[in-house]
Amino acid sequence: MKPKKIGMRTIKTALAVSLAIFISQLLNLKSPLFVGIAAIISMKSSVSESLTAGKSRMLGTIFGAMVAIVFSYITPTNVLSIGIGIIIIIYVCNLLGWTNAIQLSSIVFLVIVLNYDEGSRLNYAIYRAADTLIGLIIGTLINYLVVPPDTYYEKLLKDSIIHMHYQIKKDLEDFFWNKEKISLENLQAFLNTTKEEYKILNKEIKLKIKKSNSINSFKANLERTINSIETIYNHLAVVFNMDSIPSLDENNKKSLEKIFEKELFEEEKTNSNKHIVYNYHVNKILEELETLDLIIGASSKTE
Repeated sequence: MKPKKIGMRTIKTALAVSLAIFISQLLNLKSPLFVGIAAIISMKSSVSESLTAGKSRMLGTIFGAMVAIVFSYITPTNVLSIGIGIIIIIYVCNLLGWTNAIQLSSIVFLVIVLNYDEGSRLNYAIYRAADTLIGLIIGTLINYLVVPPDTYYEKLLKDSIIHMHYQIKKDLEDFFWNKEKISLENLQAFLNTTKEEYKILNKEIKLKIKKSNSINSFKANLERTINSIETIYNHLAVVFNMDSIPSLDENNKKSLEKIFEKELFEEEKTNSNKHIVYNYHVNKILEELETLDLIIGASSKTE
């Protein structure tokens, strides 16, 4: 079996944990375990996700500690009180939208409630919340500073666009030359995924302290490209869903033959309203495809 390459997120997670443990030792913290756990869970595929998850987890940690303190003083520690405490934590975290914090909040609750050797549970709860905060900060900083994830999303988006470009051409070829009925599900899935990736990349760019001209140029080209693909998709949906397919006009026929570099045999020309609508949408597809070819071609030359 071919060994898999160790990913940058794996390396950054190991670095974050090691640094978190080292700092906890320097500060003489009693529970470096919590610092390490927080560093691990803060390492997301994007900095914006790290910040969002880190905020909810910190709030969840504080809440879990508060519930533990209350339960420690007003109820005996037994399986029933622990079960009720967990139910309260899960319910409130879901209610407040802190779903990322449920596990960590529950762990903090259990550690505090079941801890009998640390003296003051109030102090212990404060220490655990502080440990978690330190770990979250370290993990997020490592994610931000060491090979930021925006480079990953840039590559991901470039690959997605290349796949969509290929899918559009394949669909056109199958439709016009092979006379196949085409489903746009693959293209739609690619487009939806790319839009989500673009949103994340935008968040990553906003978090950058210094924004380079190259990233701004890439963002502008990317936005144009996504808009172009979305326009093509909308026109394709009309063309592919027509109940009967009219013939192409001469300009569209020549454009298709130029793009695919092969002759297209069409049936006898017809003139009707459907013919006009059909060729209008085909023309718009080919115009956008030409724009897309130019953008992708220019992008590949600059790499």
